[in-house]
Amino acid sequence: MDERWTPVVAELRERFAADTDIVEVEAYLSSQGYDRRQIGEILSLLYRDTVSTRTWVDTAGTRNVPLRVQGPHERGRFSAEAWGYLVLMHASGTVNQTDFEQLVERALVHVDGRIGLAEIRAVAEQSGFDDGAMGGERPLIH
Repeated sequence: MDERWTPVVAELRERFAADTDIVEVEAYLSSQGYDRRQIGEILSLLYRDTVSTRTWVDTAGTRNVPLRVQGPHERGRFSAEAWGYLVLMHASGTVNQTDFEQLVERALVHVDGRIGLAEIRAVAEQSGFDDGAMGGERPLIH
């Protein structure tokens, strides 16, 4: 653990219950003057022990599914909501690892600028993974 965040994580564990909504913790950290990068580091340390890894059984036996993190070229492009939506689709089994990677690549190639929740949902819908979740607000995907 990064030693500079040890006291902050300890304070958060005392202040908030384990099932507290992460938005509340993030709002608290923001009110304490931490920036988004610092908040991300702190939250990853706070919740790293509580995140479970999915397992499945295949012909080779049980294996863990790794959590996909953003690469440097993806960090500036995906909003937190858009990336969370992709991770949720993967965690729920809606998309497998290959489809997940294809959605990421398709979004990077076909969406200009920042990729928000509306854009990633449009990409997922066009790929056949999200049926009509967008309603009427569809952005144009090239």
